[in-house]
Amino acid sequence: MKNSFLNKVTAERKVLNVVNKDVPPSKQLTGLSKAAIHLWCQKIACKEESELILQLIEVGKLCQRLSDRSHETFLPLEADISTQIENSLEILRFHLRTLK
Repeated sequence: MKNSFLNKVTAERKVLNVVNKDVPPSKQLTGLSKAAIHLWCQKIACKEESELILQLIEVGKLCQRLSDRSHETFLPLEADISTQIENSLEILRFHLRTLK
């Protein structure tokens, strides 16, 4: 049996490492919940409707699906969520480069 919570935490850490790589500690993203993302958006003064923020919210949902099994009846749990997260990381890297 896979430890889905550990998979989620590992994926979230990977995303946070990408986002926070070149960010001062006072402006780092602390989590992938919508609230954490919106607070970070305010800290770095970006628009909440920006592609970066929308992508972060989407990857946060993907990470959550790694451990949240309560919605399986309604939404299929794709076998390739990790691949989707990796693809999202590439998109995030692109959007982060445009911030600099």
